[in-house]
Amino acid sequence: MKYILSIAFCLQWVFPLLAQESILNCTDSSYCVPAVTGMPRTKGIIIRQERIMDYGIRSNSKSDMLRSGSGQVSSNRRWEFKLRLPIISKPNFAIAAGIHYNVEEYKFEPPQNEEYPLYKSLEDKSLKSIGGSIYVVKPWRGKRYFLLRASGDLNGDYGADGISKKNFLQFSIAPLIGWKANDNTSYAFGFAYGYNFGRPVISPLISYNHTFNKHWGLETMLPTKVKVRYSLNEKTLFFASTELNGARYNIRLADSVLAKRGNFYLQKAEIRYLISFEREIHDWLWFGLEAGLRSNINFSLSDKTGPARNALIRNQLNHAMLVSFSLFAVAPRKFLKTRN
Repeated sequence: MKYILSIAFCLQWVFPLLAQESILNCTDSSYCVPAVTGMPRTKGIIIRQERIMDYGIRSNSKSDMLRSGSGQVSSNRRWEFKLRLPIISKPNFAIAAGIHYNVEEYKFEPPQNEEYPLYKSLEDKSLKSIGGSIYVVKPWRGKRYFLLRASGDLNGDYGADGISKKNFLQFSIAPLIGWKANDNTSYAFGFAYGYNFGRPVISPLISYNHTFNKHWGLETMLPTKVKVRYSLNEKTLFFASTELNGARYNIRLADSVLAKRGNFYLQKAEIRYLISFEREIHDWLWFGLEAGLRSNINFSLSDKTGPARNALIRNQLNHAMLVSFSLFAVAPRKFLKTRN
């Protein structure tokens, strides 16, 4: 009961703040509004669980101390929690802050789960990520606006002995300059420094959002996301999307001849082809269902940051189906109406 009361108190505090983020949908025509009509309300709290179906893995080692191997991943699960709150919300300036916590687990079919060092390390200890983000929106009078997202994360096996916490730390940043052509179209250009390819990379960013009519819309952030939106009504949404996801984790190889060398980097990158469904339960509370195909780009182990071709172990992962379920909270309509 005390947990239910705590969640209820948190939501009562979150909703008025989340509604302040209507700067993205405000009616003040003196400042450019980045969002286009038809876009969903901002998600303030997200709880998500994902399962990737079983798939094969083949590992090729360049080290004389490690042999190559292969196995079968019987279970690959992920849990995710996100919280996002506005800090400053004015017609000409807005800042929001967010925190997130992710856990990913692997289970391998025996006997490979005990025989191959990388598989054993992944199965024995979860990959974790905890961090915070800052979002800045600066509209100018006319058609221009500025967006910035910066984040810091601790990624890896926190339970490993002998690894300094600073080795888990990594940063990403993405500034963009945008233009609002009309209420249905906006576009922006910028760059991103981050780990979408599993290693630190600077890449250009192109954002384009367009609403065709009351049902159809397009949301893009190239090269990381292309999403087609279909709104059956204000309570039911469908999406078809392609996403690029990546991360880098700091881990140790358990019971391995390389264990004495300390920490290693697990570099991951994948493309996802997804179909999603989101439905309102009660105004502020929604649920989401998602299914699709995961295609691996990079899953390599290295003792330093660099291209996958220089990795100690290069892994090939078979394509795999995935499903996920999520609950999320948005600002109630009455708060938005009061705000507007």
